[in-house]
Amino acid sequence: MSEPGPDRASVRRLLGELGVRPSKRLGQSFLVDRNVVAGILDALGGDADSGIVEIGPGLGALTLPLAKRARRLVAVEVDRRLAARLQDVPALQGDSVEVVEADILRFDLGAAASSFGERAVVVGSIPYSITAPILSKLVDSRKAIRAAFLVTQREVAENILASPGADGTALGIFVQAYADVAILRRISRGAFYPVPDVDSCLWKLEMLERPRFTAREERFFSVVRAIYGARRKTLRNGLQREYPRGAVDAMLVAAGLDGAIRGETLGFAELDALAVAAEVAASNGKAS
Repeated sequence: MSEPGPDRASVRRLLGELGVRPSKRLGQSFLVDRNVVAGILDALGGDADSGIVEIGPGLGALTLPLAKRARRLVAVEVDRRLAARLQDVPALQGDSVEVVEADILRFDLGAAASSFGERAVVVGSIPYSITAPILSKLVDSRKAIRAAFLVTQREVAENILASPGADGTALGIFVQAYADVAILRRISRGAFYPVPDVDSCLWKLEMLERPRFTAREERFFSVVRAIYGARRKTLRNGLQREYPRGAVDAMLVAAGLDGAIRGETLGFAELDALAVAAEVAASNGKAS
């Protein structure tokens, strides 16, 4: 079998040889732009020499160059045909490279990091349909991950970068609560086959040593969900979706906040203050 370039013609030819029709359900889009591949490798810099977990290697556009640089590489591919094909590529055989047929949402990142002897660096082009679950898994696995270099829908990355804020999201606050986020480069939809309906970008998620809040985790995100579930309402009305009116009054006073403002205007410090106040209200029997 021929190797992908990657370019559109060679990728289409190889998919035909494998009998693979790109699956919308799996969100399969394959990199067909050499310049984008080179840009991702440049962005990785010294992190490319680490223990790397690659999500969705596909036809190996990134896998092959990563295998030459990584101290150890584990490529996790959910499609049985693509995984089998990569396992037969001579350049990906050896003690330092492993191709695993698995769903990344069920893959044990902690075990991979243990095999590296260090926290992993994650690299991958993330299917649009499961971006949120994958991001949640990466953050939940932060003790095993040092950083992640991800290609996602550009709007998702921009909303996460804007969190908390008017253009932010609850998911964005969850990610930003545990990681520094930076957009590294934009990627045109034309860099993929099949061409997706949206543009993408490469961004970096670097795990923090400690979160950006001091409150109990469950309480902090309870406050975030209340506010961002009613983002166009006032802070008071948003909080009352989750807490009794008396508890909300006490929380606002304790945090020194005006209930008439919009909750999406609050930063991490104010959200944390509300969560701490909610915990105090709960201990006084005013909130569940």
